[in-house]
Amino acid sequence: MSFYTEQRLAKLRPRASQMFLPTLVLGLVSAVMSAFAGRLTEQWQQLTLWVVCGALAFLFWLLPLLRYLSTFIEVTTTRVIVRSGLMGQHRQEISLSKIRDVEIGKGRVINLILDGQEVVEVKGVPRHKLVALEIDRLAASI
Repeated sequence: MSFYTEQRLAKLRPRASQMFLPTLVLGLVSAVMSAFAGRLTEQWQQLTLWVVCGALAFLFWLLPLLRYLSTFIEVTTTRVIVRSGLMGQHRQEISLSKIRDVEIGKGRVINLILDGQEVVEVKGVPRHKLVALEIDRLAASI
């Protein structure tokens, strides 16, 4: 008796260039914070500066960072797992046997066409042409 075990072939994150703007915003918030921290005389002004800078850093750096870190595509020997969203809330598992065709769309998008004409888009994958070729090869071999 033989049992076929699933093996992970690749686990890919989106391109790190997606974090350029949030990191730039964090740098600007830090620069504003350091420029105005000692110049404000009233305590309520200091508190307002800290709250506004903290809120900007939270909204425009921490939330995109959490979204980036929890987004990935995992290719195994039997399925493709796409996880995205804040804290990985959206998860799709696609069996390789259900994939009928793999197409490359515009802007680093891989379109997985399933048996029922359903299309699953995978966005922002590094080396998207190579990943699409490998998924197509794996789907054809099953």
